[in-house]
Amino acid sequence: MRWYEIKAKSDVSEIWLYDEIGKDWLGEGISAKEFLVELNAIKSPKIDLRINSIGGAVFDGAAIYNAIRRHSANVTTYIDGIAASIASVIALAGDKVIMAKNALYMMHNPSGFAYGNSEDMRKVAGILDKVRDTMLSAYREKTGKSDEEITALLDGETWLEADQALEAGFVDEIGDKMMDLAACAQFIPTMSKMGFKNIPQVLQAKKEVPSQKELERFLRDAGCSRKVAKSILAKGYSEDLCDAGADEDPTPVAAPPRDVEEPKPPTRKDTAAELRIRAARLLGTTT
Repeated sequence: MRWYEIKAKSDVSEIWLYDEIGKDWLGEGISAKEFLVELNAIKSPKIDLRINSIGGAVFDGAAIYNAIRRHSANVTTYIDGIAASIASVIALAGDKVIMAKNALYMMHNPSGFAYGNSEDMRKVAGILDKVRDTMLSAYREKTGKSDEEITALLDGETWLEADQALEAGFVDEIGDKMMDLAACAQFIPTMSKMGFKNIPQVLQAKKEVPSQKELERFLRDAGCSRKVAKSILAKGYSEDLCDAGADEDPTPVAAPPRDVEEPKPPTRKDTAAELRIRAARLLGTTT
């Protein structure tokens, strides 16, 4: 399963943005181009945008934010784990923003690298200032705060819990607990490389091993029928399970065409232990 996925449906489409914004050197993450191709294919009147992202490339993020704002659908954003850096801007693209009661929202000034002489450095600094202005616009439109208030939050690399984000006007509603925040500790090395200075201690808490029920729910969310999910947890995945349980679940809607080739399914049969480990990693936990 990918960390990023769009499920286009006739009534309510789902976007799962559980990834870094922009492509890294290994090709991981979600680019604006890839996102926009799939977003523009959505014709349903409502979109649920679910976010668990530490941000990434600011220009990709700005393009994603603007594309969501332009879309004709009514968009509800759900902050399930972390909405940090440019992901905190994308989160505000929704007509309504719902933040899990144990999630985190973080905003800071944009940063970048420069190589060259002093004039080159000044040009990059000027670009970063303009980028911050676009971020200020998004935060200001959502909260009604002044530029001075928002700038102070950006300067301080501000981390907000759900009740604080609600009080500040960044979110409209607090939802149920979505995930153990310790599961987001996988992001800590990347956040450190990105220069985050005030990473909350709660992210470094001990991770919990997912229960059988949680693993089954994860597989169900990934599109498996109840019968297939139980079979996978008991015996591992095999090709003969692909059509199992078709009677109990509706026929899935074909995914919109992508500009990258989909990975082929595994041909060997995984053991139950391997499936548990894989599902645990996808949940952000360890056994």
